[in-house]
Amino acid sequence: MSARENTAVPSERRARWVLGALLLLAAAQRGWNAWAVPPLAGYDEPAHGGYFLSLLLEQRLPHPFEGWVTFHPPFHYLLGSAVWTLLSPLGPHAVTFGLRAIGSLGGLVAGWVTYRIARRLGGGATEALVATALVLFVPCAVMAASMIGNEAFAAGLAALALPSILALQEDPRRRGAGLRAGLFSGLALATKFTGLYVAAACAVPFLRGDLDRAGRRSLAVAALALLAVAGPIYARHVVLTGSPVPMTRTREPLARAERSLTLREHRVSDYLWFPPSAILRPSIFQVPGRPADSRNRNPAMTSVWGLTHASIWYDPFATRLPLRLHRDAVVAGPLLALLGLVPTGVMLLGLVDAARRLIRTRGRAPDAPLALMALAALAMYVLFTWRAPALSSVKGAYLLPVAPAAGVFFVRALGSIPKRARAAILVLSGAAAAVSLGIFTCGLLFPGAILGAGGIAEWKGYASALPGAHIDDALTWFLGVP
Repeated sequence: MSARENTAVPSERRARWVLGALLLLAAAQRGWNAWAVPPLAGYDEPAHGGYFLSLLLEQRLPHPFEGWVTFHPPFHYLLGSAVWTLLSPLGPHAVTFGLRAIGSLGGLVAGWVTYRIARRLGGGATEALVATALVLFVPCAVMAASMIGNEAFAAGLAALALPSILALQEDPRRRGAGLRAGLFSGLALATKFTGLYVAAACAVPFLRGDLDRAGRRSLAVAALALLAVAGPIYARHVVLTGSPVPMTRTREPLARAERSLTLREHRVSDYLWFPPSAILRPSIFQVPGRPADSRNRNPAMTSVWGLTHASIWYDPFATRLPLRLHRDAVVAGPLLALLGLVPTGVMLLGLVDAARRLIRTRGRAPDAPLALMALAALAMYVLFTWRAPALSSVKGAYLLPVAPAAGVFFVRALGSIPKRARAAILVLSGAAAAVSLGIFTCGLLFPGAILGAGGIAEWKGYASALPGAHIDDALTWFLGVP
């Protein structure tokens, strides 16, 4: 063994120790948040709780249009119902912790996969570790991990498919990799419609003219595994609603709620500008010269990418930080949004480069599945936000399944940046992850937001309009609301 190889072994060992420390730190933060964050303050949490109670109290899958979030595929809710049954003798706090632990585990998986595939594609250890820290501690991932919802868990399942998809990109004849890719892609699709992103990536290794019989068998294994898991769910949606991806957003009372969060219909210009005020005031409520109030609406957030950036790097909907903190005097939001520009900009450079390789190699580049996955996600996101103009439809959490791919783009872009600039980027990106860790660890710097009397009254109104959705039962179970 050469001297160079001798030094590489301990260096790689140190990188693995650092990776383990990052994962332990993220697990500790997520565990604490799962325990300490007040219940039902996250995105649509009373409605998600009602979905679980439909399964538990009635022993049946609800109709996709029966409740607020019942259009979602059921895998997360079936798993969560088992966790609920196991922990219910310990009370609501334990049940809340258990349900949040599902998403927390998904976030940890996404971080681990980010490091693994970044190194597999030739990234350096330091760069891969910083990318992993970003995926673990970016605010939208931390918040999603401690909500009673399906976003973080779906992202974790999508991440589990990526190593096998990249193995198929190297050799599409690997039937074991095809089975794993199809299985985890199917589970992601069975959890949330964003599983379509990784399903698109799963197809890339087989889109080649020289696919032989062994490759076609592997394709058949992957397709059958995906269809066996997700096919019955989407067939049920078609039978019951006429669409494989039904949405409740156009039905009352959801349509009324969306109208209350709609400034106006989207314009093409909303996708072409990024106002500085989206960085200085990364909140839908933060209006200059006016107190933070749920009736205020920040006009800068008509910029789709401005609000997307704010929802990735802060808490624009006041789901984690109390509304009183959404004012100019609190520098946490502008600081994080500004720091977030650095890794986001580098990641976008990497995405553009990966898209060029995808086209130039006709899908044969080692990272081609990741590039197509990201492009498909952005296309679907643009289409969805165009058709759904409410501010609540523009959430960075909808892009969470692409986080490991974004980490790889970040790492690969750094390889073409001069060494001094690269060091500065790594420091600023690490600082962004550290600042997010401090701000979004419940109670460390800021208290957690609660579902107050006004929010409870609003959800009670929705519950009366959706009597079969068990929203009122969720409010009673988690908050003791009569």
